[in-house]
Amino acid sequence: MELSRFPRVAEASAHGRFQPFHDDHLEYVLAAQGLCDFLWIGITKYDVTSTDLNPLGAVRERPENNPLTYFERAQIIRGSLIEAGVSGSAFGFVPFPIEAPQRLHSFMATNVPCYTTICEQWNRDKIDVLKAQGYDVRVLWERPTKKITGAAVRNDIIEGGSAWQSMVPAATARAVEQLGLRNRLVRLSHLDRAAESAPGELRSETGTQ
Repeated sequence: MELSRFPRVAEASAHGRFQPFHDDHLEYVLAAQGLCDFLWIGITKYDVTSTDLNPLGAVRERPENNPLTYFERAQIIRGSLIEAGVSGSAFGFVPFPIEAPQRLHSFMATNVPCYTTICEQWNRDKIDVLKAQGYDVRVLWERPTKKITGAAVRNDIIEGGSAWQSMVPAATARAVEQLGLRNRLVRLSHLDRAAESAPGELRSETGTQ
């Protein structure tokens, strides 16, 4: 990765849904953090109980695709970065509602550069949204496909597999066990199927512990 082409800045941001935080996420966040003195980590879909639907990626709004709360994700990411050698004073967290772009300005100033990557069309769509909102978007790298996906991690956890453990940082693996994430994912997948037959009736249960 030729990241040397990016000038170092005092403050920047990286963002994602991080459901859950996996090794590709860690690579991205570490790369962004290495280019600034302080990194804001924006967590999208910060309110997992919200019924806002993202027209650019509605499948991402499904309950089973959003099992972890904002606080849980922040704790997992914090643990992962500290264990990777990053000082806890070099980053912080902020809601980043890409699913409701008009709200972004309430959480992130447009003069804070947004680092991102491109691995699929969804990334290009997000870049368009951010630029339309006045943000300076800087693409760290572009790859033809993702090496790891949140869906692959979640599906393997649901199926009781072990492959997911090689896809995530140690802090994520610990949280999966401590939070009983498999049981939560199974419950949310059942809610998803029920909601398809009775839309709107079960949304209030999304994100409950």
